[in-house]
Amino acid sequence: MLSITAGFGILGLNLSQPPLVAAFNAFNEYRGLSYGIGGDEGALTVPNYIKHYQPNLKGYSVGDHIGLYCSDIPEKDQLNAALSGSLSINLQHQLDYLLSEMKVIPGIDVQNDWKMINIQIGSNDMCSACESGYENITSPDAFASHIDAAVERIRTNVPRVLVNLIGAFNVSQLFPVTAGQAYCRPQNNDPSTVGNVRECTCGSTPGGLDKMDELAVEYNKRLYAIYEKHQQTKSDNFTVVYQHSNLNMTSFPIEFFSNIDCFHPGLIGHQWVSKIIWNQLFSPQSLKPSVFNFDANETVYCPTDSDRIATN
Repeated sequence: MLSITAGFGILGLNLSQPPLVAAFNAFNEYRGLSYGIGGDEGALTVPNYIKHYQPNLKGYSVGDHIGLYCSDIPEKDQLNAALSGSLSINLQHQLDYLLSEMKVIPGIDVQNDWKMINIQIGSNDMCSACESGYENITSPDAFASHIDAAVERIRTNVPRVLVNLIGAFNVSQLFPVTAGQAYCRPQNNDPSTVGNVRECTCGSTPGGLDKMDELAVEYNKRLYAIYEKHQQTKSDNFTVVYQHSNLNMTSFPIEFFSNIDCFHPGLIGHQWVSKIIWNQLFSPQSLKPSVFNFDANETVYCPTDSDRIATN
């Protein structure tokens, strides 16, 4: 899980605030608004959709705090183990926190309660793949190994769990969409200062966008293969599902992104992604969309009494 799941920069830079306050708040992680695990009241998130049917849900993150790279704030993070800047190789560290915290949150019966664990990572792996020394740990095979090890650790340590594998976003598409945009540099008039170029090495490296395109395809092939493997091992106690995330970023309004860097999704982005991930949960693989174009009027599926999360 990475800074997107951590909710980094969701509310962006608010120029109506005093400059120092705005700058400080811009680098917050708005974990309560995170599409996959946020639980702030009224937020459009997967946990809040679940809470509509199961108000006793536990473990969703709330509120916000300054972005942290190597530590957690359990009272706000709850079971949101995401760390900003994470690569897939860091998943074991995040599982250390998750598996420990799961045992101490009041109201969670680890043995008998059903859990859903989202795994969505890969953007930072793609961005780092052009840096010297990162080639081996960001290769498709290394990426798959990190994910597979994480899923296996969950399988052997967490009873009654559904692992929700979410495809890696092809972040190369955001660079031509956001290049030079005034929205992405709210504090100056220099088109070269859009933050995503500084945050993502491959985004400014010759051939880097093509490399990210290739990695996105290969990462998602590997994720799907892990899902398929566990189709053979699923039981009444454990299963893995896979959600496509082939987002057509050329269809996105610029406001999809946080204006702090035009790399991380803003509030509009998180709200929309929450809907497409939630809606996919109730569709078998054969009926899931293969490409997602932005739709400001995207609706939230309301499951019926006969609906179940699709595990095939």
